Amino acid sequence: MATYNGTANNLQELLQGLTVFLTDPAAFGAGNAWQRMRPASTSDIVDEVILKGVGDGQDAIYIGFKIKPGAVSGQQDLVLNGFAGYDSGLTWEEQPGSIYHAKLPTLALVSNTFLTYWVSANTSRVILVVELSSQYESAYLGLMKPVAVERQYPYPLVVGGSYIEGSAWTNNTPGHSAFTNPGSDVYAGLGAYGTHAADNSQEDTTSLRVRRPDGSWRSGLNRSNVDKALHFEKLCVWPTNTEPVRTLTVYDKTLTIENVIMYPFLLYESYPVGILGQFDGVYWVGNREDLSAKDSIVYNDKVYKVFSNVFRRDNDQYFAIEWA
Repeated sequence: MATYNGTANNLQELLQGLTVFLTDPAAFGAGNAWQRMRPASTSDIVDEVILKGVGDGQDAIYIGFKIKPGAVSGQQDLVLNGFAGYDSGLTWEEQPGSIYHAKLPTLALVSNTFLTYWVSANTSRVILVVELSSQYESAYLGLMKPVAVERQYPYPLVVGGSYIEGSAWTNNTPGHSAFTNPGSDVYAGLGAYGTHAADNSQEDTTSLRVRRPDGSWRSGLNRSNVDKALHFEKLCVWPTNTEPVRTLTVYDKTLTIENVIMYPFLLYESYPVGILGQFDGVYWVGNREDLSAKDSIVYNDKVYKVFSNVFRRDNDQYFAIEWA
């Protein structure tokens, strides 16, 4: 695993810096770095990039970033996607196996402003957190850890952001929520068991998408702008699908930043019922009144960096990513 803490003066510079880090053999070892499929060089990166990861050495993991105009003046979105292959003759959106929903997960950011960002990556997945004012926009692209026997889940690809295309970065709404607690600003009413809503209109309104074994993309949703939607949604994330999360994560009576129990985020379906897997290198930590973004937690001699869910500061809205 490799980590990087960088700064950028605009979103293009951030995307270039992210790509330089991910494609650096010194960070991952010879033959293990991510491969830039498009464009031809880092200096050619203007508004999009497609990367390929090697996983355990036998994999081909395709992820994409694209800069698009945002919903309000001065906003730019870093739009996220995942693919099942790469074709140089196709556009970024048309790549094989891409997310086919009308709106994609994104990081809602501001153009031409100073940005600090953190990257935790291995050969299978990339976690990105960007500090924007007092908000922390986050993304997860790559493989999760599936609950499956070998080859039962051949390509468990996950693409998660902290909002969707076309939404303002200033919104303090349920839909503006990290992939660890995906939400939607839309509520279309209850539909039949196993549907997001009566007309499936929430399918492309959440910050999290998971590629299922059959190649279809499913949206994860913990809550809408009305209420929790767990009892009818297709895909949820635990433990943030309860509110508040009443789980003790301190294992002795002395409260320090080192004595924290962290829970993995589980992705599970309610139709059909079953746990799909968990995020790799991302953990929930809560019921901690002394937490603050950018803190470090030491657990079993490993360091984890703590961030909050966008603008939220409740003690059950923090997550930690592997750092060192």
